[in-house]
Amino acid sequence: MFQGMGCVLGGLLGLPAGVEVELVEREADGSFTVHVRTAAGVAACCPRCGAPSGRVRGVAGQTVAHLAVTPVAVIWHKHRWQCGSEGCDQRVFPRAGRLAVRGGTVSLPGMETVGHLVGDWLVPVSVAAAAAGVSWHTAHDGFVRIAEAAGITVTDPATQATAGEAAADGPCTAGTAEPGADDAANGGDSGDAGGQNADGQRVGRVSRSVSGPLPDVEVLGIDDHRRGRPRYHKDPVSGRWVEDADRWQTGFFDSSGGHSLLGAVEGRTARATADWIRSQPAAWRARIRAVTIDVSTVYKSAIRDALPHALPHALIAADPFHVAHLDIKVIGNVRRRVTHALRGRRGRATDPEYTIKRVLVRNPRRLSCQAKDKILTTLADLGGEAGFAIGTAWRATDLLLDLLALSPTRTGRTTTRTDIDRALTRFFEYCATTGATVPEVVTLAETISDWRVEITNSILYGLSNAAAEGVNRLIKLVYRTAFGLTNVANQQRRARYTVSRSTRPDWLHPVSTYAKPA
Repeated sequence: MFQGMGCVLGGLLGLPAGVEVELVEREADGSFTVHVRTAAGVAACCPRCGAPSGRVRGVAGQTVAHLAVTPVAVIWHKHRWQCGSEGCDQRVFPRAGRLAVRGGTVSLPGMETVGHLVGDWLVPVSVAAAAAGVSWHTAHDGFVRIAEAAGITVTDPATQATAGEAAADGPCTAGTAEPGADDAANGGDSGDAGGQNADGQRVGRVSRSVSGPLPDVEVLGIDDHRRGRPRYHKDPVSGRWVEDADRWQTGFFDSSGGHSLLGAVEGRTARATADWIRSQPAAWRARIRAVTIDVSTVYKSAIRDALPHALPHALIAADPFHVAHLDIKVIGNVRRRVTHALRGRRGRATDPEYTIKRVLVRNPRRLSCQAKDKILTTLADLGGEAGFAIGTAWRATDLLLDLLALSPTRTGRTTTRTDIDRALTRFFEYCATTGATVPEVVTLAETISDWRVEITNSILYGLSNAAAEGVNRLIKLVYRTAFGLTNVANQQRRARYTVSRSTRPDWLHPVSTYAKPA
């Protein structure tokens, strides 16, 4: 048992014995500064000879950063009050306040701290619950509380659409209810996919979606990621298997700012994507001038369906990275086809075309003379149809990369439509003449032709889907940290809260022990 209030506070803060708290100050940024001093009666030993010393020469200050997470049991000695109203049936009642709810076993500040550990520090719920000495559900309820305080909710598209129309002239928020939040955990029915029951009514799952306060966005990014394994249950009436949880999630991102994930829907269908866009307030949708996507026909179709009314001022831009990735895959496909045609097997390290595998997929503008000579010599040694096919694919890749290099983010200057049209013409002419006999090159030219407008938009305005890719990486980190999430509602809420941390004040302010430069 500690002696004295200073020692008690020191033990509560996780300070070692021998020091006691003298003063606690609250800084302007919300952090605390604790002043401690050596406890009375503590002697020091000389570090050189080890002799104890009882004489104090002076006082020196040392500032250190400190962190304490200590489970504490709080006993609230509160009054029981008597109601003074004669017509009230409640005669006696205990006091309630911000410390704890009536009958609660965990304090509200404690639940908030556990929630911040889960949401802001990416601590698994089970680990945070074990550290605080509470159950898993109590720790998760603490995270749900801070997520709701941040305006993050999980809804189904129908409810969200109603809320979005009602809030069209109000503040930019979407969704307040949580229907179907426990469907994935409890195997409940939901309604977007599945069969029909005996009465002919559709039986399926609710395609859940997450949203929250929406900041002003000019460029909307759309991308998907794999949520996990799909989950099914068997309908007892129809006997058909019904999907409870889709394996994919579609996310909506801010591609031009730092607002990260704006919302998410379950699945990656055109209907779910278009429904989320249409459910947002009209004033918010009117500010969007562009939508960035991967080379995905599903999202392209969804945006085109939503463009006439939901996004009246927006254009579609294809991500240059995925265009280049599609371009590079052509070389690998041609090389593997040539190897199988020549040798009837997969490529080996001793094959000539395999030795230039990595050099072929590099940017030709950055290759050294030695690397270029190696490619040309190897293709000449192959000769015939094999060398011609690989060389043609390599040249087509070079022409398409020249087109992507016209982006102002690469050149630092404004690009005109004339420059883009000329680069596209050179690429199509080469594919229609020299590359006409290489099926992979012809397929690439057809794909680029289908996406010609979207690629032109991305190059002309310097747009990309890089922000969405970065946020998706963080979302996957959240999934791995939690060792998998089976409840779709919990999964969407965790992802939305974690990746939007930069839009909220820091929960725990960083402490620097160094003075800031003037």
